[in-house]
Amino acid sequence: MYYPGAMPKRARLGGLEIEYLDEGSGPVILYLHSSEGADPDSKLLNTLKKTHRVVMPAYPGFGLSETASYIKTVDDMSYVCLDLMEQLDLRDVTVVGSSLGGWLAVELATKASDRIARLVLDNPLGLRFQTSPTERDFPDVFQDLPSEWCAYFSASEPTDERDWTTVSKDVALRGARNREAFTKMGWSPYLYSRVLSGRVHRATVPTLLLWGDQDKLASREYAEKYAAALPNAKLKVIEGAGHFSFLDKPEAVASAVLDFADQKQTA
Repeated sequence: MYYPGAMPKRARLGGLEIEYLDEGSGPVILYLHSSEGADPDSKLLNTLKKTHRVVMPAYPGFGLSETASYIKTVDDMSYVCLDLMEQLDLRDVTVVGSSLGGWLAVELATKASDRIARLVLDNPLGLRFQTSPTERDFPDVFQDLPSEWCAYFSASEPTDERDWTTVSKDVALRGARNREAFTKMGWSPYLYSRVLSGRVHRATVPTLLLWGDQDKLASREYAEKYAAALPNAKLKVIEGAGHFSFLDKPEAVASAVLDFADQKQTA
């Protein structure tokens, strides 16, 4: 796993100060991070920044971004991301979202398809397919300590080796806020939106859904149903990756993102 890092820029959006990264040049990629928060030094982002302008916000309540009592759901967070896209005048955007960020990417696409050209969803959450009220689509990570979540998220790092007692207060605070915000957004209902299934038909942009073949959180059946629920999506399997494909196989994810974006631009 990784330690969340500092973000170099700040924006005032709807009264909230949000930290974000904006680096590189070229076609725009809006990267939406996972529940573990923003890592500005990730291998995936470093690859994407070589040829693209990469913008990555820390969502309200994550990192050191401010939050408010009215930010209660992933849907609520999507409007803050829309504000950032409008303030920076981002257009023809490739939105790449990992896990929680994939869910957020779909929420955005149901609202702002005029700015969004395509989606890449890296093991997204957010939809419910189980018909039984007693069954879940995912194992309950919240029954375990946060230090044990790594077993669900990563194929390459099945245990969490991070020592939060040795890092700076700034880094530790980011980590604590990330986990607090993820629990708030994901606990009830559990890792899905009650309303997104009724809106997902609005996410009509070309979409690539990535699924790690060692994902212990979301099954292949879940990924297939997710792709089928989107109007214009295809599924690609990332071999040797867990739920955090961006962490386990950053080169493969970067290649998939860039290939998909280039196909769209030259079509």
